[in-house]
Amino acid sequence: MDSYAPLLEKTRIPQPALQKLAVISIFSKLRSSSNHLNFESESGKRAISQCLTSSSPNVIDESVRQLCRLVTDGVIEVSNGLLELQSALEGSDLKFVNVFVKGLCFLVRFGFQKNNGDWSFSSIHTHPFVMILLCRVEVQSELLQQVLLFMLQNQRLGMIQVCEFLKPLLDFSIIRLLASESSSSSFGLQLVSSMASFCCSCPNESMPVLKLLMGCLMYLPHETSE
Repeated sequence: MDSYAPLLEKTRIPQPALQKLAVISIFSKLRSSSNHLNFESESGKRAISQCLTSSSPNVIDESVRQLCRLVTDGVIEVSNGLLELQSALEGSDLKFVNVFVKGLCFLVRFGFQKNNGDWSFSSIHTHPFVMILLCRVEVQSELLQQVLLFMLQNQRLGMIQVCEFLKPLLDFSIIRLLASESSSSSFGLQLVSSMASFCCSCPNESMPVLKLLMGCLMYLPHETSE
């Protein structure tokens, strides 16, 4: 019998306190168990997957929190945490989309800070923000908020580094905007608008952001860039 089975069964009991305790116990077991039961084992992977695909908001919320804690405590790599949450986001119920986006973006902020602002990816499509955007249309509103939070929380590392990290997302969004028939409601325009608003709110940090925006907007048709 899978040693996680009794705890997983408790996550299905409609009692929030019991569900939360069961999830905490599962992730505590993942953290401390030997190789045949830890997060890299088949039973460990199944336990994480079942927690992240639960139909209970309490289980999903606590599972995302506990997975992020495994990453910040150095138990698993940032890339592995991102992979788990990205996979869960792709198949999640609509009501859980924002929870997964928040968890993913928390790990992105953590990874960026862990690398002191020097964090790059092999291609535009492997950038975590681009991967979130490509996952499903429902992520867009929360992703916009999280991009602004990323900018605000990483000012101390320098806005030049922040802008370099965000450039693949902005480039990709502009490319999609140019190919879109409904550009007025596109994520690209909303992203540009949000970043411009950041410049107004944080004028001392605005120059690198303005340069980034100007470099991207030059590719837009005049009537769109207005």
